[in-house]
Amino acid sequence: MSDHFLVVIPADPEALLPESAVNVRNTLAAIGGSREARVKDYGKLQFIDCGEMFEGIACPACEAAITTEQWHAWMDSDWHGEDGFHLHRHTTPCCAVDVSLNTLNYLPHQGFARWFISARNAGRGPLTTDEVRDLERVAGISLRAIAQMY
Repeated sequence: MSDHFLVVIPADPEALLPESAVNVRNTLAAIGGSREARVKDYGKLQFIDCGEMFEGIACPACEAAITTEQWHAWMDSDWHGEDGFHLHRHTTPCCAVDVSLNTLNYLPHQGFARWFISARNAGRGPLTTDEVRDLERVAGISLRAIAQMY
């Protein structure tokens, strides 16, 4: 049986963990009906994925598929070991748009952040727009929601 998690990361990948993180964790746990929630601060930029739910990656300009081979090459070039990821600029093969790994369209949502807040859930589905808005009010910053399954 797979484990499901509701996750939020900052919309700005460089954002530091807000002082409101514990309140965001508690609110997320309440939304997800979970007793298991956590705050994880890496202190460096990491890729926060969706786990087994991964479907694909697309160009943000033309929606053409980005191959996993191309994406892996970009991930390798942006990885700086102990320093985490650096979001370099890349040119898409489809329409020559200048992108970073964080601006690609991940299906479902994924992204880069220095921290995340998560709550285990029973597979209730991803956070709604209103729920994300409520969490943003608590956090005091814009957030990106990710539904994970492992």
